[in-house]
Amino acid sequence: MITKKTEYAIRALSELASDPGRRMTANQVAQRQEIPPKYLPQIVSELSQAGLLHSVRGYGGGIRLGRPAHEITLMQIIEAVQGPPILVDCQFGAGECSLKEDCSIRAVYDRALRAMRKELENARLSDVRTRRPVAD
Repeated sequence: MITKKTEYAIRALSELASDPGRRMTANQVAQRQEIPPKYLPQIVSELSQAGLLHSVRGYGGGIRLGRPAHEITLMQIIEAVQGPPILVDCQFGAGECSLKEDCSIRAVYDRALRAMRKELENARLSDVRTRRPVAD
């Protein structure tokens, strides 16, 4: 499941991708994408640690993409903010299940997860547009 925080991260990076040469403040990004400002510091930190965002503090600072939008996948954003996606707890060994070894549905879950990962690894930030038109 894609969390709201991850959705905000994708929208924030998409906003930065709309004008890649320009630094924006986190507040500008939050306002343009209608992201609650309380989420931005943690999102900026996580995206920076993953190399997806570059942050400069102080006067004239701001945030910008860490690399070109066509090099950033949606899977990279998801993993930076919420970790690897799973459909059910048993896919990565979490949770106890006495049927784990003979579970026929687990194979279906695994195939579905692989298909989802493939789509998200092929989807680039440059492929998505979340920017809202600026009112005159």
